[in-house]
Amino acid sequence: MTEHGLIYNIAGNDLAKHRKQAREGLAALSREERQAYGAAVEAAVLAAQRREAMRACEAKHRPNCASGSWANMPGEVGEATRRQQRASLAAYASQVRRARTPHEWESMYWDAMPEGFIPSWEHDDLKVAA
Repeated sequence: MTEHGLIYNIAGNDLAKHRKQAREGLAALSREERQAYGAAVEAAVLAAQRREAMRACEAKHRPNCASGSWANMPGEVGEATRRQQRASLAAYASQVRRARTPHEWESMYWDAMPEGFIPSWEHDDLKVAA
């Protein structure tokens, strides 16, 4: 690391083209060329970071077992299964709510109201004369 930040060993066809144009300095380039050069540098840096991240953290495949964990001790397997079931049960209520249609919501509302209930927005004496 230098005083100005990290040194990236980056390369690319697009970047090489812009570096060749910028040999005499960035002031020699037009505004559009400088912006294209900056975009090429950004794309090359992001690609290098992505490659390094993929190398550092290999994708771990999920184990092929009922608990869905790498646990292999009897207590650990049971606890992993319980965590999985708790998460599934906690998510179930939201799944049911999202699956309801507007008609179902309305019928549930009317079923929950007492007999003869009239909502405030349907009272004749509260309606504004148009």
